[in-house]
Amino acid sequence: MLVLAGFLLFAPPMFLFGPLAALLLVSRPASVREWVWLLGALGWSALWLLHPGGLGDQFARSAAVLVSGCFLALTLWRPSNRMCRALTATGVAALALAVWMVGLGLRWAAVQGAVEEEMEVFQTAMRRTLSGSAGWSEMSRQVSLMADTISLLYPGLLALAAIAGLRLAWAWYHRIADRPVGAPPVPFPGFGFNDQLIWGWVLGLALALLPEPSWAPVAGANVLLVWGALYATRGLAVVTFFGRRTPPVVLVSLALITVVMLPFVLGGLTIVGLADTWLDFRRRLTPATGGYDR
Repeated sequence: MLVLAGFLLFAPPMFLFGPLAALLLVSRPASVREWVWLLGALGWSALWLLHPGGLGDQFARSAAVLVSGCFLALTLWRPSNRMCRALTATGVAALALAVWMVGLGLRWAAVQGAVEEEMEVFQTAMRRTLSGSAGWSEMSRQVSLMADTISLLYPGLLALAAIAGLRLAWAWYHRIADRPVGAPPVPFPGFGFNDQLIWGWVLGLALALLPEPSWAPVAGANVLLVWGALYATRGLAVVTFFGRRTPPVVLVSLALITVVMLPFVLGGLTIVGLADTWLDFRRRLTPATGGYDR
């Protein structure tokens, strides 16, 4: 429940409620619980889609609709509980979105400019709120830096929202539906994906290091953001897998250390996730356990 609340707080709701509503529809809802969730998901999605907004918002809405449609099509074609289905749906939706932009003659610079304008409105509101408070100038600088980062990494952030939303939608769908399609998702300690995705790091680094064309470093930064988050999550799953019998006191202490040293912890988890590609910690050290998502 906390993960669901956190997602709805920081990510567009359609990336979760869109695929959830579609999955519930194809399962032919019959119980009151299913209908309540279906109507709630449809209503929330409709409110978000119909809310007025600029080009940046329209880009996010188009992405959410395409991701939901691709995920549903893949589910009906070949039901699976593997992470690769969410990654494939996100990749296909990204490609379709790129084709859509080319067909409309829409350049990425226009979308990025629209996102910057929307973030400028947010910055102005924050400055008014923070003005006069202790340390407001430093907080204002941090807000400005965050806005610049969001506009630069907007595609990558949307891709992460799509992947996380699809994973959550599949998990909650199996909690809600009486006759769900496919198997429930593997528990988080078994989180994983195809080892061939390691080549995404190569692609991201290659694009980030190219001086020309001008879009290449931006594309590389977004690819590296997505791949970094995926491998950090994989590293966290490995740590969680072996920490299941750790005393609660130790876990609380580690959580506090993580908050204080977050950048270093994320870097360490990413390294663990990368190393798991070759060392396969969970299968190598617990050969009789098995049952995790590859």
